Amino acid sequence: MVFSWLRSRRRRNLLAEPYPVRWDIFIDRNVAHFKLLSSPEQDKLRDITRILIAEKRWQGRSGLFVTEEMKVTIAAQAALMLLGDDHGYFRRVRDVFVFPTEFRTPRREDDWEDDFLSETPLAGQAVYRGPVLLAWDEVHSEGTNPAKGTNVVIHEFAHQLDYVDGLSDGTPSLGDRALESRWREVLNAKFEEHCRAVALKRWNPLFTTHSADNEAEFFASASEAFFCSPAQLKQTYSEVYQLLAAYYRLDPLMWYVGHR
Repeated sequence: MVFSWLRSRRRRNLLAEPYPVRWDIFIDRNVAHFKLLSSPEQDKLRDITRILIAEKRWQGRSGLFVTEEMKVTIAAQAALMLLGDDHGYFRRVRDVFVFPTEFRTPRREDDWEDDFLSETPLAGQAVYRGPVLLAWDEVHSEGTNPAKGTNVVIHEFAHQLDYVDGLSDGTPSLGDRALESRWREVLNAKFEEHCRAVALKRWNPLFTTHSADNEAEFFASASEAFFCSPAQLKQTYSEVYQLLAAYYRLDPLMWYVGHR
């Protein structure tokens, strides 16, 4: 309780300080969603961005120096997910590691340095009770062009939301038994449907073949589609869209109305 009070006070003090207006240059340039938001939503995104930047440790890897622009760009994209519900501001994520480009997965015991690497190349990785790792070139490319339908920041931070209840099963902490029951019924059915489609090489392009690996990957990919391709997701998987809207407490499709 004391820690929660102190954290809330720090956030109030932070938001009472003048907003760094230069950040809007980075957001306007690198976060295309921003122009779709209403003025109150833009103000809220600015506040969330400030909190995320202040509360996370930002570190470069593979020789990369993490600039202010990089922090703002990443935090603002993650902030989109918190516009309806703050979800604790991803409080279990203490570190964000940024690589210049696609990386082979570093190891926890190496403190996430890249001295000893696996053979798996990635643009992003979310570690249970650990950091989020991101490739800056991918972050920048997808942030400036949501029409690609993918967003590595949203994908990896969706995994972190999934981890909050201690499981990696594609069902985040919902706080409602009826919603949780409906969630499992719908998401599991659509996941199995996607797996069959991948096996037949007829999958919906909203989801990658990687989304068929497990329910956690399907949820993370569904979250990407929810924010980047809401019209297509609602048309093709209306029940999935409705469940995600209930969880995130947002209707991103409304952002795109009048912006076509």
